[in-house]
Amino acid sequence: MSANATPNGTVDGVAAGASAGAGEPTRIGIIGGTGPAGAALATRLADIGCEVTLGSRSKYRSMEVVDNILDRWPERHLRIHPGANSLAAEEPTVVIATPWDAAAITARGVAEHLRGKVVATMSNALARVDDEFVPLIPPRGSVAASVQASLPDSRVAAALQHVPATELGNLDEPVDGDILICSDHREATWHIAEIVDRMPGARALDCGNLSNATAIEAFTAVLMQLNTRYRTRVALRLVGLDHVPISVLGGGPSHPDAAQPSAETVPD
Repeated sequence: MSANATPNGTVDGVAAGASAGAGEPTRIGIIGGTGPAGAALATRLADIGCEVTLGSRSKYRSMEVVDNILDRWPERHLRIHPGANSLAAEEPTVVIATPWDAAAITARGVAEHLRGKVVATMSNALARVDDEFVPLIPPRGSVAASVQASLPDSRVAAALQHVPATELGNLDEPVDGDILICSDHREATWHIAEIVDRMPGARALDCGNLSNATAIEAFTAVLMQLNTRYRTRVALRLVGLDHVPISVLGGGPSHPDAAQPSAETVPD
């Protein structure tokens, strides 16, 4: 992203400090980060050079999970710090990784720390009925939409819901998959995409407005069902798309002079 700050303390539309300056790591807070998905994301983000605050309702639980991560990867020199959710919410970029039914409530509890920030959600509303995974539709259509309603002054993006936690947290292997991102705020999509594109094997794809989070979250039930039926862990990979960074394709913040694509260049 551009390093030119605006008078209101933002950097090209994203909260100041949200992206790394010269020699500075990207700082990210993960709210509810002690579950499998949050801990895995913290591990992967730290491995690509981010500085991560792993939040939890209990700072002692956060300390335990951070110690486990650092003990597993001692040679990686990961910069992950424990803390309460409120401390994680103070970081320039924030990810909400709580269970789906706690995401909006938790976000509302730290809303004062999240004003003006990019906030990513990675939760899915799912239930297991016998041996089937069933998508649930929250009242606003998706977990991400519920979080956006709770955070009207933040820029919420849905991302990373469909990435298996085991693969995300295994630093010996690439992520190897497409990461679907949607938001009503283009700068939020660009910002999260730039972080995702640093992950080995990952490709960030702009999937439009936040209304599409309904389909993305529900489709995760299909992926989990495949994992159960075939005793594997599937990853999403779409064909027919060249790997063009979102910020280049759409003239994102890190490429302020990039032209918008013409109708002829936009994939059908």
